[in-house]
Amino acid sequence: MCSDRRRGGRDSAEDMRTRFIEALTYPRLLMTSTIDVDNCPMHGYFDKTLDACQVCDKGTECLWLNDHDEFSLLARKPINELYEAFTFSIDYVDAYVTRENHNARRCACDTCHWLREARHLVREYKRQALRSPRHGSINKLTY
Repeated sequence: MCSDRRRGGRDSAEDMRTRFIEALTYPRLLMTSTIDVDNCPMHGYFDKTLDACQVCDKGTECLWLNDHDEFSLLARKPINELYEAFTFSIDYVDAYVTRENHNARRCACDTCHWLREARHLVREYKRQALRSPRHGSINKLTY
């Protein structure tokens, strides 16, 4: 994820949408790596009607992955839903680096680098949203 790259001739809303979708790749990989699919009765597909999914400590990850896993599905979501998914992924990655005792501001690992870039992307989105109401509601923007 490179926050300062330019995409010639594209609408800034579409550019931001694409950047959110691309940036969601890393947290998806991180979440997937924490799920023991071999021992999961649903093989990583969350089903809220199953008791096993209700008590599983990876239920949140499975549910998020099922809702945000396919590029084609993400491409059809409104920008505000992508933003919500992206902020959830930032929270998830932030919790991960905290558990691993990383200093997200100074650490050079891929995860901490992604987190810094993700926060920068959110700030950029908020600036664009303030200038253009087409980017969605800014009333609930955090980070």
